[in-house]
Amino acid sequence: MRKILITALILACASPAFAAGKEGTSGAQFLKIGVGARAAAMGDAYDTVTSNAEAIFWNPSGLVGVQNHSITVSDNEWIADTRVISGAYAKRFGFGTFGVGVHYLMYGEMEETTVNDPDGTGRMFSSSDMAISVGMGRSLTDRFSVGGAAKILRLNIDDMSAMGVCFDVGTQYRTGFRTLNMSIALQNLGPELKYGGTYLELPRDKTEDRVEEEFEKFSLPVVVRLGLSYTFFDNLILAVQGVHPNDGRERLDIGGEYWVADMIALRGGYKYNYDAAEYAGGVGVKFSSLSVDAAYTGMGNLEYALRLTVGANF
Repeated sequence: MRKILITALILACASPAFAAGKEGTSGAQFLKIGVGARAAAMGDAYDTVTSNAEAIFWNPSGLVGVQNHSITVSDNEWIADTRVISGAYAKRFGFGTFGVGVHYLMYGEMEETTVNDPDGTGRMFSSSDMAISVGMGRSLTDRFSVGGAAKILRLNIDDMSAMGVCFDVGTQYRTGFRTLNMSIALQNLGPELKYGGTYLELPRDKTEDRVEEEFEKFSLPVVVRLGLSYTFFDNLILAVQGVHPNDGRERLDIGGEYWVADMIALRGGYKYNYDAAEYAGGVGVKFSSLSVDAAYTGMGNLEYALRLTVGANF
């Protein structure tokens, strides 16, 4: 485990992709939107806690927590009238646990604007982003699990699109010191993407003719997360997670979950050093194999985001 921790830290510090001072330099930003109401309510401090089909979106090593079948569906009322729909399914086999997931962001319809018609042309267009994940988690020992996932990406703006692939890897480790757990997750490792087609570049002085240009390539939002969690009295989980992105400042996720009679969960979280997100909270109810979770995330000047997740383990 120590070798894996050192390797992750070397990747985070030595790779050019993780250089400082690169705020706002990556694309495919929808990959940063967390999936699931439970995770959101805990401030996204979730990598050491995830243990159902949602692990495919966070830390695929957490898929080993699936006993047989697991399925989740999430609806996220995101900012600026956008919406995120996500779903995942996982099945346990003898050699490991296999999972698939879909993460789909809908921007809705927008009116086209141009230099000549800044108030709108009357023509409407739509945009969306989608990631399809396929992965597996496997226990190497009774304390240590690993996992990986491949994601197929498709980004659409009107009649333009970009496609690509990226990869996630992760680990979970039960330290053996009481209930202390650790995790490492690396997400969105892959080549740059590029929208197809061309556009007309308008010169700054507007006296020259427009020039047809190709779209430039853009990098993916690569992130390294290191997490810790500890369980008190069998019903209270506290988790903290360091976040190191390639396009922004280091951040910290803090969250907690308290279970009442193993049926009702009360959750809270805080996201430190983020541009918008801060406080989060939510509740969950479990009926036998069925669970329903809801979460509220404060987004500062962007108001808030609401999430609802329905899941089943059978």
